[in-house]
Amino acid sequence: MYLLLFTIIYCVITQTLNISYEYAMGIYIIGLSLVKGFFSEEIKDIFNFQKAKKLYEKNGFNKSLMELLSLILIFVNSYLIDYKPFHLFEFIYIFFLIAIIYRFLFWGTTQTLKKLTYK
Repeated sequence: MYLLLFTIIYCVITQTLNISYEYAMGIYIIGLSLVKGFFSEEIKDIFNFQKAKKLYEKNGFNKSLMELLSLILIFVNSYLIDYKPFHLFEFIYIFFLIAIIYRFLFWGTTQTLKKLTYK
C-alpha cells in the first residue's frame, strides 16, 4: 500500500514540476530498482530468477496487485505528461514492456522494502 501511495505522490510531483516523461519514468524505475538491488540478499531476488508460481506464493495477491497498479500508474503518468495518440503497435509494445519490467524487476519490491523497514 505504501508503494502505491509513494507512486501517487511521485506522479503528482512530476505533473507539478512538468518533468519530461523519459525522466519521470526512468527516475522511478531505476530508483526503485537500485533500492531493491541494495537491500536484496541474492541476485536471484533482484531480477526474480524464480518460477512465477513461487514468486506469487511468496508475495501474495494483494502485494502483487499493488505493485502492478504502481507500475501501470507510472506508465499512465508518463503518457499524460507528453500526450500523443498511440498506434496499435505502441500499445502492444507498452503492454509487453510493462509485463517484462513487472515480471523480472518490479515484482517483489514491496517484500524487499518491508525487510528494510522492519530491520
